[in-house]
Amino acid sequence: MFDAHAHLGSLPDADQSEGISGWILPGVSAARDVASQRLASLDSRLHAAAGLHPWYLPGASALTEELAALQARVDEGTIVAIGETGLDKGRRAGPRDLQLLAFRAQLQMASKARLPLILHVVRSHGACLDEIAQVGGHLFGMVHDFRGPVEIIDSWVAAGFMLSISPRAQEKAEVIQAIPSGSLLLETDDEGWRKLPALYATVARIRGVDVSDLARITECNAKQLFGLSPNV
Repeated sequence: MFDAHAHLGSLPDADQSEGISGWILPGVSAARDVASQRLASLDSRLHAAAGLHPWYLPGASALTEELAALQARVDEGTIVAIGETGLDKGRRAGPRDLQLLAFRAQLQMASKARLPLILHVVRSHGACLDEIAQVGGHLFGMVHDFRGPVEIIDSWVAAGFMLSISPRAQEKAEVIQAIPSGSLLLETDDEGWRKLPALYATVARIRGVDVSDLARITECNAKQLFGLSPNV
């Protein structure tokens, strides 16, 4: 099993994490990204990204510095993805103009570096797809914690993005069934990595497949997306 998006505060217990082959640690902010990178250096199963989350954007003047620091992280060549980034119409998100500025900058970074994007999208699927189309470069990645609608799945897949199911989407059977196998990922997000086996069991039941087959397919998808060796 592979956890494609997990906010970890500490290393997973070796005796309790048997059967989990890897975790992607998404970026949130400069300070938290440094902590994730430190964790990743201690366990070869952990792979760190870096990004500016739309919930935690600084003010306009500080945002320029944060983006410059993020670019420096990208240039180091030690991260596997950019994000999580995206657009969010929820009450926790920052001002829309700052979200757009941060999102557009990270799209450009990903395009130039040929790195996958980890997208946070809340009531903004059309707007995010429009921004991606305007870049016109080589953009690909994943939409994390995807909960629909079903009608947008084909658009995301056509744009080069995989869709990741978290424990919060376990009741969305129609969504879980509709995602193509080659575009499916599973994640625990901030729900706790110990929930991964139960999530795999639920998704396998809904899709009518064996857990072992689901694990093999989603692990392959994740490693292909993030450029990880099949043996990692």
